Amino acid sequence: MPKFKLALLGSTGSIGRQTLEVVREFKGEVEVFCLSARRASGELLKQALEFRPKFVLTVERPKESFLNSLPKETKHLPFERESLEEVIALSDKVLNGVSSIYGLLPTYLTLKGGKLLLASNKESIICLPKLIRENVNRVIPVDSEHSSLFFLLKLVPREEVRRVYITASGGPFRTYPKEALNSVSPEEALNHPTWKMGKKITVDSATLMNKGFEVIEATVLFNLKLEEVEVVIHPQSKVHALLELKDSTYLMHMSETDMRIPIMNALFYPKRVPYPFKSPSPLEMGKLTFEDLDEEKFPSIALCREVAKKGGSYLPALVSADEEAVKLFLEGRISFYGIFKLIEEVLKRVSYQRDLDLEGTLEVFKEVKELVKELVGIIKG
Repeated sequence: MPKFKLALLGSTGSIGRQTLEVVREFKGEVEVFCLSARRASGELLKQALEFRPKFVLTVERPKESFLNSLPKETKHLPFERESLEEVIALSDKVLNGVSSIYGLLPTYLTLKGGKLLLASNKESIICLPKLIRENVNRVIPVDSEHSSLFFLLKLVPREEVRRVYITASGGPFRTYPKEALNSVSPEEALNHPTWKMGKKITVDSATLMNKGFEVIEATVLFNLKLEEVEVVIHPQSKVHALLELKDSTYLMHMSETDMRIPIMNALFYPKRVPYPFKSPSPLEMGKLTFEDLDEEKFPSIALCREVAKKGGSYLPALVSADEEAVKLFLEGRISFYGIFKLIEEVLKRVSYQRDLDLEGTLEVFKEVKELVKELVGIIKG
């Protein structure tokens, strides 16, 4: 099997680092063609020296010492539209591990360029649903829940599926009473019980906003109706998704809490390759339990469902408002429930537009940033 050229965007983040762990085990099959990161950091330089890509892209302008230390065959480019277009045109597959709203442009350019997108960036799937649906045959999900659904839904005819379930660990506050949540600290919110992730996604896991996002993503990626997608709390995070069939039986996709598995499956799809790391037995995985979602304590799922029904500019407004609210929470400027209140206030004020393109979506982001500046002073809890 010849090597394929992989553009790994967001290589120093959690997904990027774990992708490189997988690539190390399959050196003969993957050429790391491009690495990108926000900062021209020592970690990025170390990755470049190990994998010797054709291109390194950064948002930050590098120091001369960084540029002089790159391998001779590696060219540095700024993380801008023109550079991304050049890299994507020369790559076979693009793994978009760029976090938050900064991942929209890479998703857009990858699909417009006709390349295969390995999709880890939630925000671009939510904010660009028309583009994703039009190119869904070139989108392979990397997120653990959607990776599981991607493979499960290939096992049975669609007309036999009654509904799908995506699982949520419940985050660090699963057992907290509702009244205790308004006084929780950012440090507590960042203490996730099962997954090790970046700060933004970890707070989204604590609020369950990530799960609301995943409900919207599932409707876009798999052509599902909102009422066909349910969320169930599964504290062990071993079962990532389930199908309920019309005969009242279930199929579930289970694995260790290891993002290298969905990354590996996305990299090599449709080929299934042997897992090169230690694999636990079912006995080592322990017991599996499932619980109801408390939507009063965690209003994010219902909020995301309402936004999905409205569509249009409400989708990027939700994503951008959450981005800003999480920053404010981490800075200690609003409380845990202040996150939901701020998002709700933004959604009341955003100007509605239907069927946004990339430029229209980016305009909504700017509008929301300005709205948040006005609203932050009146959000009390």
